[in-house]
Amino acid sequence: MITLKMYENRFSALTEKQYKVLQLVAAGLTNAEIGEKLFISKRTVEGIRAELMVITKTKNTAALISHCFRCGILV
Repeated sequence: MITLKMYENRFSALTEKQYKVLQLVAAGLTNAEIGEKLFISKRTVEGIRAELMVITKTKNTAALISHCFRCGILV
């Protein structure tokens, strides 16, 4: 079983860029739109999203966002 402490440790390790991408994904932006806003390539955004799904152990964007809201990473 994963405890809140484990979540805090896992998510405190998010980089500023990962957190910004997560916020923009939650806002409904596409990879291309996120890339434009953050001045990074669409492929970089895709990579960051993949990293976030590994960190949260989710399989798709809907699960990623839902998980982050449930755990308090996004409010």
